Amino acid sequence: MTVQTHSIEVRVGAQQVVIGSTDEVSITHDLLAPSSPFTLTLWRTASMAPWPRADLWPLLLCDETIEVAVDGAVQVRGLISAVKPTASHEGSPLTITGRDYVSVAQESDADPALSLRNVTLVDALERLFAPLGVNVVVGAQAEAARNALAGARPGTRTTTTARGHRAHRVDQFRVRVGERVWQLAQQLCRRHGYLLYSAPCGGGVGLVIDRPAYDAPVRYAFTRRWVEAETRFTGNVLSGGRTTDVSRVPSDVTVFGHDAVASREDARLRARIENEGLAHPRVAGTQPRRPRYIRDDRARTVDTCAQRARREIAEAMAGFDVHEYTVQGFGQGGYLYAINGMARVDDDVTGVHGDCLITQVTLKRSRAAATTAAVRLVPRGALVIEPDPSV
Repeated sequence: MTVQTHSIEVRVGAQQVVIGSTDEVSITHDLLAPSSPFTLTLWRTASMAPWPRADLWPLLLCDETIEVAVDGAVQVRGLISAVKPTASHEGSPLTITGRDYVSVAQESDADPALSLRNVTLVDALERLFAPLGVNVVVGAQAEAARNALAGARPGTRTTTTARGHRAHRVDQFRVRVGERVWQLAQQLCRRHGYLLYSAPCGGGVGLVIDRPAYDAPVRYAFTRRWVEAETRFTGNVLSGGRTTDVSRVPSDVTVFGHDAVASREDARLRARIENEGLAHPRVAGTQPRRPRYIRDDRARTVDTCAQRARREIAEAMAGFDVHEYTVQGFGQGGYLYAINGMARVDDDVTGVHGDCLITQVTLKRSRAAATTAAVRLVPRGALVIEPDPSV
């Protein structure tokens, strides 16, 4: 197996001062849990001066801007969260952790005075993010985001269909005290039938409003084939496998609409949906019932209650059948691994042979270990996002 090498460059501050070589790097992109957390470790020998005397030290401040690029493609653009210098007899590591600009929205409350009624979905997100003062582009193009993370040249086509979302309008949506900006933004997008995730865009971060890209070209392959004559496995998979787990999957979901729990008059405003996805080859025919009951004050019709129940089931099923593989290098065929992209899986260990959607990528490199990528995938069609009937 050919050893893959990749260049990593870290730039800090408004002047984009380049940090020297890193001892360890870890970056995670997650389609379902955005903010791209990263960890960088720098190293000094025990005989070198301590970190506070280094020229770089004044730049390594919490909330300072930082970006990390792999092979020239920016993977993370955001803020330093924590800086931790330590030391032992062997040397002195300095650990830097952070996330992209979306992390500010995940920790910040939305302004309850904001009006989000009768505006487009993009306008609503812009109003939610405007008070935060971070460089975020709402409605960044999904194709551009995938190309940026994959290191593809601008203009490369990654899907065959366009996805319109700017005309979608928000109605009957109030901001409650204590609700997080990201929580609201994600909820709005889910109700309109979209995922919301982040990727580098321009000089900041783009908020990508998209659906699972099942129509994207299959750029990657993860193979582990059993060769009977040689009694061994061949392929690019170093480790990993498949997990089917029903422990957090409901058998059925009942959603109560506006005041349906408290008001006898509104008691009929409810919907119960069975989880048909549990009729699966890897699930026993007879199962215990795991009901889930939810109250949704924003659901004003039975159809909306039913759709909320289906969405709850779909989100749970997204983690039901998962494939996780570790491979050498950060990409294939000139493309870095990117979330919301398609890959072919042929694995004789798990019996999986088909196209899958990449939902998480973790890139890791260290002096002591190899350069590897850990990729999480779900079968084509497993991740379902549908809009409310009133949208």
